[in-house]
Amino acid sequence: MVVSLPGAVILFRKKLDPTSHRLDQPDPVLHRLPYMVPPPAPPGIKWIVPDLTQRWVATIAGPGGPVSAGPPGPQWEPVISSDHLLQVLRADPKAGSTRLTLLVWDGRIEPRAAAFGIRVDGSAAGVSIVAAESMALPHDVRRELVVMGFVRPPEHVIRVEVRCASFATGAAHRIELTYEGPPALLHTAVDFSIR
Repeated sequence: MVVSLPGAVILFRKKLDPTSHRLDQPDPVLHRLPYMVPPPAPPGIKWIVPDLTQRWVATIAGPGGPVSAGPPGPQWEPVISSDHLLQVLRADPKAGSTRLTLLVWDGRIEPRAAAFGIRVDGSAAGVSIVAAESMALPHDVRRELVVMGFVRPPEHVIRVEVRCASFATGAAHRIELTYEGPPALLHTAVDFSIR
């Protein structure tokens, strides 16, 4: 009885969850995953933007919302690295400089600005990290990601504010971010352009 009690509690909780599938059926095959799930992914997978996650990302991006990889219109596509760890939230051109807001989808790293290295278009000259802060993912956002197939979403993400030289509109740019640790070295890069 003592050995089977934890399993009974798990089954009982699953029965109470209106979003879970029927327990007498096999687990559904995933054909789509949230965009920040790290690869590898099954062939033919479609990367999607979950609704609650999109609203939360829009609130932390600030006025004007996050930049989109897609054409102008109502459909938002995240600007994210190929390893799905680094997302460009905002690119605000000011007089003579550009302020970038980046989101790191890795909950293992610590938000210390000194631990990050940043290069824009292959150069670190004139590039500085203004701030790096940890932001907890709201419970409903984490739950949405789990339901949509992200088995272990991070409990927090890192928002990094960067100041660099002015960006030309329409030109392609590459941002490389390096994190020294702990727990491990991270190097990721994302390509994007300001529309």
